[in-house]
Amino acid sequence: MKHVAGFSLVELMISLALGSVVTMGVVQLFVANAETHRLLQGQSRMQESARFALDFIGRDVRKAGYRGCFSSNDDLHTTLLSMASVPYEYDLTSGIAGFEATGEGEWTPAITNVLPYTNASGTDTNVFSLAADDYGVGNGINLDKIVSGTDIVTLRNLSSVERRIAAPLNTPLIDPVINIGIGWNEFRKDQLVMIHDCAQATIFRVTSMTPNLAGTASTVVQDLAIGHQTVDTDATANISSQLNRGNVFQVDAAISAIDSNTYYIQPGVGLNSRGQHPLSLWKKTSLEAPVELIEGVEDLQLLYGEDTDEDGVPNQYVAAHFVSDWLAVITVRVTVVVNSIDDVGGSSVPTHGCTVQHCNDNEATDGLLRRAFTQTIQLRNHS
Repeated sequence: MKHVAGFSLVELMISLALGSVVTMGVVQLFVANAETHRLLQGQSRMQESARFALDFIGRDVRKAGYRGCFSSNDDLHTTLLSMASVPYEYDLTSGIAGFEATGEGEWTPAITNVLPYTNASGTDTNVFSLAADDYGVGNGINLDKIVSGTDIVTLRNLSSVERRIAAPLNTPLIDPVINIGIGWNEFRKDQLVMIHDCAQATIFRVTSMTPNLAGTASTVVQDLAIGHQTVDTDATANISSQLNRGNVFQVDAAISAIDSNTYYIQPGVGLNSRGQHPLSLWKKTSLEAPVELIEGVEDLQLLYGEDTDEDGVPNQYVAAHFVSDWLAVITVRVTVVVNSIDDVGGSSVPTHGCTVQHCNDNEATDGLLRRAFTQTIQLRNHS
């Protein structure tokens, strides 16, 4: 019988060594592919975040200052105490206003003077806070969470949706009721709106909204009765009972809601791969609660192009606290710094320091990729 020999010890060791080399190569290839995938995914998320951030901001910048066919501040009135008493969000004397980050937790002008927010004691300063069930109560911005060193901007405009008044207001009326087409859902009771034509406009507070049915069953006229009363006593109440100087608004006049959008940076509500809250771009629209728009946006910086000689070209770009006339601002240069959200082994230093962006232990980095994107946007509706 023929003797059959197995592997010798030397052959077995050589086989194991070769197998280990192949296995290590496969593992290294897998690790390299995983790192490449994370890197490419991080770069893709940065580009996506920047594109969406600039698109959101740019869309509202282009709408800023829109007031229908009414274009002058000369005949812009209010039935509130004065134009100075119109809440910051609804001040259509200019379509844009910014806040420059000037120090640790500091902005110029001071954001606590104007922005709708809820302070540490729980007092809500969000426009209308007359009762616990008022719409908008509790929807202020938490100023303590806005990231120091990042800019803030508010953009204001009339809604593009408008409704013509059903009958002229051409005689002196005390606390007139305005009838418009039914189906209106652009604003709510207690919100500030504007009645306007091409020659004049008045900002007033809606004190009631009541469907009004009139006529026979076959010819029912349906409209919405918008109240304008002077019965409230708070700072945003209608003081004047007359909607305009001379009390003349013909049926070509319309009523529109006033929109405002404030952009700022604060930590998001989600978690990244290290269990940390990425910084995000946030937006507050009118009386609505602030919403997180885009994760991974860690910085917002703005410069404003002023046209000081009225030739349609900006003469200089300045920070918000150096703007001499917001009506002269015709362009906005927006810079956003975005990151990869998840750790991909990046080595750049965090924009706002490790206490804000959770650096890796004993390191000055957090493993995120970063890139700045800049876009200059023209205001279409500057005065």
